[in-house]
Amino acid sequence: MEPVAAVAVLDALGRVTGWSEGARLLTGHRADDVVGRPAADLLADGVADATITAHSGIIVLRHRDGYRIEVPVTACPVTDADGTHTGYVVTADQPETRLAAQAFDQASMSMSVFDLQQRYLRVNDAACKVMGVSEVALNGRFFPDTVGDADYHHGFLHHLREVAETGRPVRYESFARAPALNREHLWSIEMWPLRAGSGEVTAVGIAAFDNTEQYWARRRLALLNEAATGIGTTLDVVRTAEELIELLVPSYADFVSVDLLDWVLGAEEPPALPDAGVELRRVAHGSARPGNPGAALRIGEPHVYRPALPPARALRE
Repeated sequence: MEPVAAVAVLDALGRVTGWSEGARLLTGHRADDVVGRPAADLLADGVADATITAHSGIIVLRHRDGYRIEVPVTACPVTDADGTHTGYVVTADQPETRLAAQAFDQASMSMSVFDLQQRYLRVNDAACKVMGVSEVALNGRFFPDTVGDADYHHGFLHHLREVAETGRPVRYESFARAPALNREHLWSIEMWPLRAGSGEVTAVGIAAFDNTEQYWARRRLALLNEAATGIGTTLDVVRTAEELIELLVPSYADFVSVDLLDWVLGAEEPPALPDAGVELRRVAHGSARPGNPGAALRIGEPHVYRPALPPARALRE
């Protein structure tokens, strides 16, 4: 349903001369109840001097049913052809309109509105944080002018144009880095057409939910499941090391190596670790691209790690 504006027209003496349907919905008073009466009769409290001076502010009206309504209003002075002041046109925001605006501005997800030429019309607080600038700095600007030249930004622009041209909503996921973020995030993005009363598409609404934490939680759970079924299928230590590498490369790492103490490969009792350093033997390694990155050690080759290096510290601590 299209919103109905709450408008009252006052003459120079402050009497009501016009009353809209929106004003009736807001206050409960019909036009024939208020036209000709002083507008002050509708007030529950007096009007602050600052509001009178600024011609805008919050006033408190008395609803026809007796309860009080706080309403932001703006009074626009009206003059005739000779420039003589003849009254005011007073507009009031509907409570539902204010709530909708607050829901947009205070939403935890990034929300924005673009015109049909992919220029910013509205941006909420969450989107401003992601972009690293204020809404004023974005409004009216063409989307590509506010971001880098990465492929995922081209995809965003493509979908924006698609919704504007077809009038059909789009939902998709994308790994993207926003200007104010230091790494890529996984975004669930929904775009939908905004239509006028005639049905014509006038803008595109967007909501983007940051799914990064949920994505990595799912990846960690999947890793544990794969490890439970894919590692330790035999009692051979070297084969277990190879299975670990097969699990991690290339899905989670470009290069993984497994170095073991010699006693792990035999039946000896574990000796005390020397103070000077720890000797480990390379039993397996794997790279996402053969030779890049390359391995510093060959399979079976030992290497002594100084006490301050991470492998030695991990064994001691």
